[in-house]
Amino acid sequence: MKAAKTDEDKAAAFEKMIADGRRKRVVQGGAWYAIRTAPGSQKPQREYKVEPLLDDNGKPRGKKGYRIVPSLDPNRSAIERALQDNGFVYYMPSEKRLVRDRRHTDLWKVRRFALMVGYIFVREPHDWGKLLDTAGVSGVVQNADGAPLAITLIDIMAVRAAEASAEVEFDAQTRKARQKLRKNAKTDPRLKKLVEKLDIAGTITVPLDMVGQAA
Repeated sequence: MKAAKTDEDKAAAFEKMIADGRRKRVVQGGAWYAIRTAPGSQKPQREYKVEPLLDDNGKPRGKKGYRIVPSLDPNRSAIERALQDNGFVYYMPSEKRLVRDRRHTDLWKVRRFALMVGYIFVREPHDWGKLLDTAGVSGVVQNADGAPLAITLIDIMAVRAAEASAEVEFDAQTRKARQKLRKNAKTDPRLKKLVEKLDIAGTITVPLDMVGQAA
């Protein structure tokens, strides 16, 4: 059985691709650039929203008249949000993984992770200074002359191929997890009752946008 690649292996493979590209690179139109990300910026960022508390007459209820509600979008990282807010078109290669549910340890949840930790792609940045000032951006991959290194379409397609491969692997893991869950439920009344209440298919199907378009 082929061993799964670690985040370090994937990052090393990308670094090698970049190094090979520095030797000879021809880019035609619509160039993408590799951006280095700050630690933790490729994870979802918890946000807090203020919601008013009103009574039946529309007047503030309670001492403050509002409450703070935490929210978290598991399908968009902090740096993706920051890039979109600043008007950049980005692409963060990602993969899905099964993570054990904390409340029901027999069940799994789908979580999205960066495929290449430490990197994200931005297409034709309209303002390099603004890009470097964007929260979560730690730098830009440069060529031998110190200029931003353009990534060829071939390289981008290679990354997308790696995403597709990760998706196939995830689907296989998902099928095995579902089969094991249903098998265990046959002999575990508690688990059987839990499974009957949950939409198992819904917990392992997560729509993901591969490319972020600036609003």
